[in-house]
Amino acid sequence: MGPAPHRERPTPRLRAAVGVVPAAIAVIAVGLASILTQDGAVAATETWTPTSAETAAPPVATRFGAPNDVHRAADGSLLLADFSANGLLRRAVDGTWSVVAPFGTGRGDLWNPSAVTTTADGRIVVAEAGRPALAVLDADGRVLSRTAPPVRRAVSELAVSDTTVFAAVPGSGSLFTAGIGSDAWTTVAGPWTDPSGVAVSSDGRTLTVTDAGTDEVWQVDRATGTATALGFPGDAQSRLRGVAVDGADVFAVDNGHGVVWARTAGAWTAAFSTAPDGSTLANPTAVTVGPDRTLVVADYNRQRIVTAASSGREVAVPSPTATTEPTATGTPVPDPTADSTATVAPTPDPTPLPTSEPILTPAPTSGPTDPPTTPTPTPTPTLTPEPALTLTPTAQATATPTATVAPSPTATTGPTSAPRPDPTGAPTAAPGPGATPSETAGGADTGTAPPRRPAADPAATGSDTAAGPDRGSLAWTGATPLAPALLAAAVLVAAGLLLRRRRRS
Repeated sequence: MGPAPHRERPTPRLRAAVGVVPAAIAVIAVGLASILTQDGAVAATETWTPTSAETAAPPVATRFGAPNDVHRAADGSLLLADFSANGLLRRAVDGTWSVVAPFGTGRGDLWNPSAVTTTADGRIVVAEAGRPALAVLDADGRVLSRTAPPVRRAVSELAVSDTTVFAAVPGSGSLFTAGIGSDAWTTVAGPWTDPSGVAVSSDGRTLTVTDAGTDEVWQVDRATGTATALGFPGDAQSRLRGVAVDGADVFAVDNGHGVVWARTAGAWTAAFSTAPDGSTLANPTAVTVGPDRTLVVADYNRQRIVTAASSGREVAVPSPTATTEPTATGTPVPDPTADSTATVAPTPDPTPLPTSEPILTPAPTSGPTDPPTTPTPTPTPTLTPEPALTLTPTAQATATPTATVAPSPTATTGPTSAPRPDPTGAPTAAPGPGATPSETAGGADTGTAPPRRPAADPAATGSDTAAGPDRGSLAWTGATPLAPALLAAAVLVAAGLLLRRRRRS
C-alpha cells in the first residue's frame, strides 16, 4: 500500500476567513429579515376626507337658505339652524330629514335661528336673531319658553352644561352665561376680545372659546378660571368662528380662509377645506363632531352642509425591534494559537416623528353677522426640511474582534401644497331686532342667493377648482437595516484578516 496522499494544511489567512465568513452571513441574514418585516410606518396620522355636500333636506326642504349652525345631538342626529329659511331641521342617524320647528314669526316658529344646542335631558336651545330671543324647545320642537338674549345682536354659538347656557355673540366683545330659561345674563371673565364660538367639555369642567379678535383659541378651567391659549396658527386673513370639542381634541372654523382646523395630540392641522367635488368652503360658520369623529360644517355662502369622514384617531405604530441580540460565532479549523469570534448587537431603529405644517388657504370672507373687512394677505409660510443625518459605523480590532454599528435614520418631512384662493361674495348680515323674517332663498330651480348677498356665487362660475391643502400621512423613509448589516460584515472580515496578519508577523 502506497503512502497516504499529502493534505495541505490550511493557511492562517484561510482559517481566519473560514471563521469570519459564517458570522458575516448571519449578520446579513438578520438585516434581510428586518427589511422583510419592517412596515415602514411610525404613526397613523388622522385625516378627514369630504364625503358629501348637501344643499337640501328632502322631502322637507328643497333647498337650504343660509345654514348658520350645526349641532350633533346625543342620539347621533344632526340639528341644522337655517338662518333665512326652513327653521330648525333634523337629520336622523339613518339620513332621514324632518322639521323640528318651522321658519316664521308665529309662536311655534323660529325667526332667523342663528345657533342651536341641546341639553342632557333632550331639550333644544335655539337663538332667534329675528325676535330676538333665546327659545327652549322640547325634543319634538314645541316651544317651552322664550327669554331675552344677552344683547341685541345675533348669537353665533351656544353651549350647555347642566342647567347653564353659554352664548358667543360676535361684535359684543364678551362671552355670556345664564341659567337655561333665565334672562339674567352675566359675562364670563377671560382674555378674549371678541368671542365668536364656544364649546364645553363632556364633564363640564372646561370651556373652549374661539376669539375672532385675536384669532386665538382659549380653554378655561371653570373651577379655577385659568385660561390657556392653544396657539392657533392664524394670520391676518384668519377669522375664527364656530368650535367643537371631542375629549382633548378641538375643531375650529377659520371663516376667513374657509378651513376647518383640528387640534389633535396637541398640534393643529388643517382638517379639510373643500367639498367632495373640490369646491372650496365659502364663509363657513360652524362645525360639529360625531362619535365616529365625522365632522359636519355649515358652509353658509354655498347654502350647504359638508360632511368629512375621519380615518380614525392618531395612533403610534412602533417600528419592529429585535427581541434578542443575535450573536454569530464562527468555528474555524482547530488552531492552538487563536480563537476567532465575531459578535454583532444591532441597535433598534428609533421611531421618527413625522411633522408637517399645513399652509393656510386664502379665501377672505366674514361671518353672517359681522361687517365685511378687507384683510391684507400675508406671505404663505413654507416648510424647510431638516438636513439628513449620516450613518457612522465604528469598529475596533482586538484579540476577540467585535464590531458595533449604530446607524442613524434619516428624518424626512412631507411638503404641503398651497391651494389657490377662492373669491367669495360679501357675507349676509343679520336682520335688526325690528326686521321681518328673511324669506327663503328660492326653490331648487331658481338658485337665488340669500338676502343681502350678491347673486354671483363662485360655485356657479367654476372659479374655485383648487383642492385643499395636501395632508397625506407621512411615513418614515430612512435607511433600512441592510446598510448596517453589510458594514458589520465587512468590518468583521477586515478585522479577522488584520488579526491573523499581525500574529504571523
